[in-house]
Amino acid sequence: MKTAVGLRNESKRKLPWLVYWWGDPDPDTGQQRKYSQSFKYKADAKAFHAVKQAELDAGGPRDRPAEVTLGQLFDEFTKARLEHLSYSSQQCYDRTIKQLRAHFGGGREIRKIALRHAEQFMAGRKRMDGRPSELSSWAKAQHLKHCRAIFGAAVEWGYIDRNPFSPPRGGGNSPLRIKPKSGPWHHITPEEFTLLLAEVPTARLRAAYWLMYGCGLRPGEVYNLTADRIDFARRRVHIENRAATEKLPPFRIKADGQSTQGKQRSTPIPEAAMDDLAKAAADAFKSGGLMCMTPERFATVKRNWRGCSAGIPWGGRRHHRPWLNSDMINNLLRDTKRYMKRAGVDLTAPLTLTTFRKSFGQNHADNGTPPKTLAQLLGHSDVKVTMQFYNRVTDANERAAAAVTDRIFAQANQQRIQRDAS
Repeated sequence: MKTAVGLRNESKRKLPWLVYWWGDPDPDTGQQRKYSQSFKYKADAKAFHAVKQAELDAGGPRDRPAEVTLGQLFDEFTKARLEHLSYSSQQCYDRTIKQLRAHFGGGREIRKIALRHAEQFMAGRKRMDGRPSELSSWAKAQHLKHCRAIFGAAVEWGYIDRNPFSPPRGGGNSPLRIKPKSGPWHHITPEEFTLLLAEVPTARLRAAYWLMYGCGLRPGEVYNLTADRIDFARRRVHIENRAATEKLPPFRIKADGQSTQGKQRSTPIPEAAMDDLAKAAADAFKSGGLMCMTPERFATVKRNWRGCSAGIPWGGRRHHRPWLNSDMINNLLRDTKRYMKRAGVDLTAPLTLTTFRKSFGQNHADNGTPPKTLAQLLGHSDVKVTMQFYNRVTDANERAAAAVTDRIFAQANQQRIQRDAS
């Protein structure tokens, strides 16, 4: 009977350090099943090797627990990893889990899900609403992200040695190598923004646009902002979580990966926005201190929050659900489109409220703000998200590139003239 725990290096593997051991002899054949655990670093492998050897020497179980099924993994992952996420994130994971369950079945042993099965699953993703249009690359990337997280947890818990949803080496055409592409959006230029403000009738609404376009706030952050979070002396707006009260629902900042950077931040306010923000703050007492909300909308929010906090269906819904930041907003996009039309702004792509925040990012990228600084202003925990603005080709970028080319050839032509004259 083999009792020693082994350690070896396999340099061609992604996780080259391998710790292996044998289970108890099979009562019928006498053979021992071999188990292994892979590590990236030798120190981690040696530490696990020592712990495992001591565990077996003390009479611990040599065989791994019974095979884990997909359904069991879903249950454990939901309890361990999803409970701290927002309601929206939980719903996104739930959609992926439902599709995994429908494709593989809840009773499928997870160790029997190989790379080819993962690729087949991703290649078969279609719209769930029955419409014939292709599922967007962003939606596919979200499914892949969730699958990697679920099976990554299985690797961490020792149920499997490799995540089947990790892309293979050199597999350029693999469905596991998805590059999400954001849909087209209209870059609102400063000139267009000025035209829009001229059509907006109230300071409260102009303040909302300033906070999105001039400070890069998310729409949910704007409509949850209270006047005491504006530092008028230093011209800064502070974005922080807010606990629920009897009148006000809670505010939870959208956090990328639950990072500190995503949870709270402080952003400078343009000087041009101060007058509208000051007027909005002066009237905020009529709406429970909320900067950009009308008293009428605030009354509706209070009524909805009473139903939500009581755990009953609210806002005309048949079922209860937790409160979301976006539940504070009502009809803003509809009004924005009307004001844009009055301002004569010719939109080149669909308009959403997030377009203002994206335009804030694009304006900074076009004017040389360092990516890490912009990531902090936007509340991105990963600068890769911010880089979309630096990699995006805009009309301004193309004009600047053309100007560079013109200067290059103008200089070359001037040098030629000087050479011919001499």
